[in-house]
Amino acid sequence: MRTLGTIGTLEEQARERREKLDKQHGVASNLKKVARGLWWSGFIGAITIIPAALWYTGKADKWLVMAENESIRLSAELGMTVKNIEVSGREKTETDALLAAIGKKTGTPIITFDVDAARERIEELSWVRTATVERQLPDTLIVSVVERKPLALWQTNDRGHVLIDGDGAQLQNYELGDYLDLPVLVGDDAPQHAAEMLATIQTIPHLYDMVTGAQRIGHRRWNIQLSNGMFVRLPEKDMDKAWQRLEILDRDHDLLDRDVLIVDLRLPDRTFVRLTPGAAELRRNPPKKEGAV
Repeated sequence: MRTLGTIGTLEEQARERREKLDKQHGVASNLKKVARGLWWSGFIGAITIIPAALWYTGKADKWLVMAENESIRLSAELGMTVKNIEVSGREKTETDALLAAIGKKTGTPIITFDVDAARERIEELSWVRTATVERQLPDTLIVSVVERKPLALWQTNDRGHVLIDGDGAQLQNYELGDYLDLPVLVGDDAPQHAAEMLATIQTIPHLYDMVTGAQRIGHRRWNIQLSNGMFVRLPEKDMDKAWQRLEILDRDHDLLDRDVLIVDLRLPDRTFVRLTPGAAELRRNPPKKEGAV
């Protein structure tokens, strides 16, 4: 009987311990659930109620500015500041002018740098045709420029000379003596139309080498001046065909070696020439043969 009683007592004690543990686990589980719910409630409230309250009180903009300033400060502390500026494609553009156009000093936060604004400033420089500006984190600005190519010298109304490119843009900061071998253009709209004309006459290199200048006539066509003093009148249309005809005339008749002042190619089916004054006088009054009366 004692043994049975002992067994019964042990079973009762075990049951009591299980009931006690169940109660403890149940309470802990419920506490965890409650805590989890409170945490999520607080998180949701932080991302919804706080911004809503900031907006309602008119302090949202101030809070965003503070957050932005803090992010900039932290990026600078992490080394994300302008330390290097790498430039490619620069030949004629002045270094100081380019750096001023970039507009960023070393040591300032790189994430605040406006690449589009810098590109626009750089493209305002005389010699720059196009530019690209990029950030290379953490500390480098990459600047690439495509410079303008000098095409000709334009004679202005005051008989000065201005260097221009194929777009008609007037270049600055150069030594005129470096470009005296370029053709001299005359005419108020010559810069805007020079590229097409020069591209045409460059198709025949040995003729282009003789070109010293070109005059824009009536906002429609060109007269070309050659180094031998000859003037070539080109038509308004089919300029390329007329220029090719000049080559044929020279090849077949040595036209460019003759005493010709003007070659008129404006009509597609005929060519007119005007002799130099000396040659014209000789034609009018040829020298008398010896012994002639």
